[in-house]
Amino acid sequence: MCRLLRRTTVVAAATVTATATAMAAAAVTVPAHAAPEDVRLPGTSTTVREDSADRVRVTSYTVGKAVYLRRGTGFVRRSSDTEITVAPKGTTALAVPSSYTGGYDSVTLLDVATGRGTRIRTVRKPLLAGFARWSRDGGKAVLTVRKKTATGWAATGFVLVDAAAKSARVVAVPGVDPAARFRWSPDGADLVAGHRGGTRFYGQDGRVRRTLARTGTPAGGDDAFSPSGRRMTTWCPAAYAEHVCVWDRATGRLAARVNIRPAGLWGWWDDKHLIAVVARGGSYRAVVSDLRGGIVRVLAGIPSADWRNKLYLGYTRTS
Repeated sequence: MCRLLRRTTVVAAATVTATATAMAAAAVTVPAHAAPEDVRLPGTSTTVREDSADRVRVTSYTVGKAVYLRRGTGFVRRSSDTEITVAPKGTTALAVPSSYTGGYDSVTLLDVATGRGTRIRTVRKPLLAGFARWSRDGGKAVLTVRKKTATGWAATGFVLVDAAAKSARVVAVPGVDPAARFRWSPDGADLVAGHRGGTRFYGQDGRVRRTLARTGTPAGGDDAFSPSGRRMTTWCPAAYAEHVCVWDRATGRLAARVNIRPAGLWGWWDDKHLIAVVARGGSYRAVVSDLRGGIVRVLAGIPSADWRNKLYLGYTRTS
């Protein structure tokens, strides 16, 4: 019996030793991340802080009337464009030129690595097509079509751009909210836009599929939905003290009221965190916020002059 107990003890000790050795070896072989890097954005006084392990990064930005696209380790200015957005994975971009060509508004489909592009007609003058948003598979983009009115610009529908076919199709939407801005649903089947204080889902033919009343307007940069697609961010209805609301996409129920008052909301970092712009003293910061409003990381330092000049950072999920 003693002999058996001794043998069991020795085996257990050997197992613990082997496990510790394996853990130590594993710890040695895990690649170390490079220290976070500060990147100064050309044409601004803004600095973004990036980690090589980040799956979300700044791939484009606008400030004033200037538009910049990330290429390699730097940013290049697109002097003839008024906006630009990069598709998931970061290989393709869609730019909106600042002037009509042949009486038409248009977009330029770009290969990010080479800068070469194809111009595609969208709507006839005097209509405009802008606020471009990519589907998650990078195969399609949607732009909101607007017309000039006595008080500003009003949405009339959307344009669907097929990246593979290099073609565009205009879809009129009767009864659309004048302030609507179209985005994709997570599966890329429908379009989503604000509608009279709520959220409305449309088919690609412009027909109404579903309406969620009193959610507030969808918010969050290029994509208002969490990476899993289960949740959606909006600017809270006026009845709530909080400014940012999170909704369950399937049920339409309120999932969270985020205790934060951001000057801007630039999308989701992951399923539990948002990218928000918050004031700090006389300047601003882009931060990662949890769904309670706690700040867990600073992504960028933004001087007030840049913010007043309508700085917008386009964050893209690159992996």
